[in-house]
Amino acid sequence: MSESKKSKRSVKASSSKSKSSPSSLAEAYDQTVRPYIDLVDSLRSNGVDKDVSLPSVVVIGDQSTGKSSVLEAISGVQLPRGTGIVTRCALELRLKKLRGKDAEGQWKGRLRYVKPGEEPVIKNLANAEEVEEAVREAQNALAGEGKGVCEDGKIELEVSSSNVPDLTLIDLPGITRVAVQGQPYDIGEQVKRLIKKHIVKGETIILCVIPCTSDIATTEALQFAQEVDPEGDRTLGVLTRADLTGPGEEKTIIDIVQQKGDVQLKLGCTAVKCRSQKDIDETMSLEEALDAEEKFFKHHEVGFMYD
Repeated sequence: MSESKKSKRSVKASSSKSKSSPSSLAEAYDQTVRPYIDLVDSLRSNGVDKDVSLPSVVVIGDQSTGKSSVLEAISGVQLPRGTGIVTRCALELRLKKLRGKDAEGQWKGRLRYVKPGEEPVIKNLANAEEVEEAVREAQNALAGEGKGVCEDGKIELEVSSSNVPDLTLIDLPGITRVAVQGQPYDIGEQVKRLIKKHIVKGETIILCVIPCTSDIATTEALQFAQEVDPEGDRTLGVLTRADLTGPGEEKTIIDIVQQKGDVQLKLGCTAVKCRSQKDIDETMSLEEALDAEEKFFKHHEVGFMYD
């Protein structure tokens, strides 16, 4: 995913009179910020987060809200998709930006998980196309071949590329209400416990994915976030499926993005347009999807903001 295509909505940075060169800023970042991100990731890998609250960004949302599509747009890799619960255990997605003149076009992936009482399983990935199947295999190993979830284990997926930001996200199973055939009767409660275990910590930023096609203020994911963050101090909203709203509904979305509606989130709210399953079936690339998103928001008759 090229840096020039990443959209920045409702956020503008003011420039100072004295500007550092991009190379010096990158070097300063690598020396001062990147080590802390690596340290937190390492501590989490060694289970320190069970006793000490570590800063994290946790992604939550109801089933079929476009959560996987949002993560794909950020990471440039396709994660498992389908109906029902697709994410069946916590997935820690570590993105590391490669810098330097030789970094362009390079991609490295590494997947790791640990089953209780066993040695860690580590798999090196040669390209982004291998990610989806590798994650499915890891989920089956941790949560079983069925449709259940794993409350204790997690998958660590590290992606290094020149086209990703330096960021670590934790993706969790989508919120479900009713068990389907092949799922334990209390699947809904299992998912709720898993989500609340991750978002209750005050150091956690909650990235709440909400479809524009639902009543945004009453979605269960937002209710979960409000239970542990009633003032919205550490919740960031991402509105998906903006292109599927009916005529006249766009005004509500714009009001929420501009913090004028009933939903008030201190970290803001942004609307996105990601690939649909039809787009994937027709082999639309992530780059093409970003182009389509930019055109949609720039040229929509309602006049969505797009910077």
